[in-house]
Amino acid sequence: MPELIPLFPLSHVLMPGMPLPLHIFEQRYRDLLDDVAEAPGGAAFGVVALRSGTEAASSFVREPDSDGPAVNEIGTLAEILEIERSADGTADLLSVGSRRFRVVALVPEGKAYLRAEVEFLDEQDGDLTREHDDRARELMDVYDSMLLRIAGRGTGSELPGDASQLSYQLAARLPLPPDEKQALLSDETSAARLLRIAGLLRREIALLQRTRSIAVSPAVLRLSTGVN
Repeated sequence: MPELIPLFPLSHVLMPGMPLPLHIFEQRYRDLLDDVAEAPGGAAFGVVALRSGTEAASSFVREPDSDGPAVNEIGTLAEILEIERSADGTADLLSVGSRRFRVVALVPEGKAYLRAEVEFLDEQDGDLTREHDDRARELMDVYDSMLLRIAGRGTGSELPGDASQLSYQLAARLPLPPDEKQALLSDETSAARLLRIAGLLRREIALLQRTRSIAVSPAVLRLSTGVN
């Protein structure tokens, strides 16, 4: 059965397992924090990315004849870890992405903030093979090595061993536009997500190579992404 949760639309795609710090100053989101503070399952809210551009209409949900926000259908529950409230009523909070959900229906009435009926999504491996994992890690190593030579820093620390967590962390690390991050979040399986990430990494490596004249083995760019 769908569950009713508060929504926080952002121009940001939150991946499961990734941190999300927020500064809360609007009254409606102060109200949201007050409402979720005593929730029996823990303080949490849904993060959905605002839709922009000319993407297909099926990729977002909008109430008919509503002036409310157009948001993507797939979002991530953000569980609040810490809240620091200020005397002026504003707050700084740290949350972390947990479960993905699909918006069934927006509920714009009843509260100052947006709510939605959602269905939580299971994490599926799909047709996952060791090759999916190894290829994504190898390409990320190449990408990080190039960034180290260009900027003196990579994208992060050691990668997780779990394929699902790996796919989300790689998706979060890449400097992708919101529509591409949303596509990664919306992939139904870890296998599909890792396959898409491999293609995106090959593209980003090729872009870095063209702009910075950094030697990359042709074998890296020829790595097939056609794993089924």
